[in-house]
Amino acid sequence: MKEALGIVESAWFFRRGQQYVRIVRVDRRASGVSLVVDGPEGSHIAHHFNDPMACAVHQCELERQLVTKNFHLERVGSARSANVFLPSRHPFPTGPLAA
Repeated sequence: MKEALGIVESAWFFRRGQQYVRIVRVDRRASGVSLVVDGPEGSHIAHHFNDPMACAVHQCELERQLVTKNFHLERVGSARSANVFLPSRHPFPTGPLAA
């Protein structure tokens, strides 16, 4: 059976006051890599890339934009570690990590 969503590689949480932004990198195997961005204020968007380097460059640009808007990196999680992906006051009831 074909995987519908892919495998979560890593997640980054940025915070500004009570606003959170979650960036999740998803390995879609044969169809490339996706960045799924949740927040702030309930927004949700997915960016799809065939080239992992293009994905990394786009992620760096997203992170730069967040920092210029006074967001701070709060937590990084990895599917290969025991890190908890969700901040203690999780503002996202559903999303790519729930899949």
